[in-house]
Amino acid sequence: MFQADGVKITVLVENQVDMLLPDQASPVGSDDHCVTRWGLIEHFDNKYLPPQAENGISFLVEAWRGKHTTRVLFDVGLTGTVLRHNMGVFGIDPNSIDHVAISHGHPDHFGGIHGFFDMVDRKIPVATHRDAELARYALMGDGRMSNVYNSAFTFEQIERSGGVPVITEDSLDLGWGIHTTGEIERNVPFEAAAPPFVPGNPGLYQVGPDGKMRRDEVMDENGLVIDVKDVGLVVLTGCAHAGVVNTIKQSQKIVGEKPVRAVMGGFHLGFPTTPRENVGLTVDALKELEVQTIMPMHCSGNRTHAHLAHDENYVQPAVGTVLHFGKPQP
Repeated sequence: MFQADGVKITVLVENQVDMLLPDQASPVGSDDHCVTRWGLIEHFDNKYLPPQAENGISFLVEAWRGKHTTRVLFDVGLTGTVLRHNMGVFGIDPNSIDHVAISHGHPDHFGGIHGFFDMVDRKIPVATHRDAELARYALMGDGRMSNVYNSAFTFEQIERSGGVPVITEDSLDLGWGIHTTGEIERNVPFEAAAPPFVPGNPGLYQVGPDGKMRRDEVMDENGLVIDVKDVGLVVLTGCAHAGVVNTIKQSQKIVGEKPVRAVMGGFHLGFPTTPRENVGLTVDALKELEVQTIMPMHCSGNRTHAHLAHDENYVQPAVGTVLHFGKPQP
């Protein structure tokens, strides 16, 4: 398999903006990467537009080898409005994107897809799982129902908007060491635990291919992994419904059991139904895996940030954060 010489990851959509975060070197003192921010000057200087935040996630992944670069948009946020605004703020040409990958069929991850295609003038492939378009329902504890809340994400609609649906359960090689994880095996016991399915109880539901209602286990979730030469693996998660540790292990299954240089994205630890003890269990597992940079985002929850706040491996997330790994871009 090919590896990237280096990779640059830009946070385009995230739940928060924080103009007070400073640039920083690698949190573990290595010289193989740094973290830069869209900071105080960019927010106060009227030559710039400030970025925006929303409850969603989107990364631009740029991996290079020699003079050649591949650009992948991993998830597209909730509305498309923030994605469009922030791509303009950061000077990113939507037509430069080579591939889109959607982690799973929840609106905070796919919602900007049609807005994105409004900005481009050519066909771009969109990778996702076959179950992502299956009808989904959310029943709240007070009886409110959100019906088919993923209705805007059908493969036919993606094609009409200008995308080329690439529907697979397998890992896809997107170029220069970038791979989707494909369907993620769920072997870590504390990440696989779920209450028994009881129709009518509050929760997230999905209509299966057989037409039967079932719990939405989000089996369509994919992560993204970048194999960086002489650095290790950089793993991105959407919401980590499958578990962030399971996602890392799936990534290593695809590209080999190499060191995990970084993991970032939603860790699914902020959900009300996620056991509180999973925060500590997850952090302990990441330490056991010797993950050197940890950036929990989006749905990770305040308990996770509090648990990691004084950890040398922790990076606080914000829109406009840029992480560089490996050799500089030519």
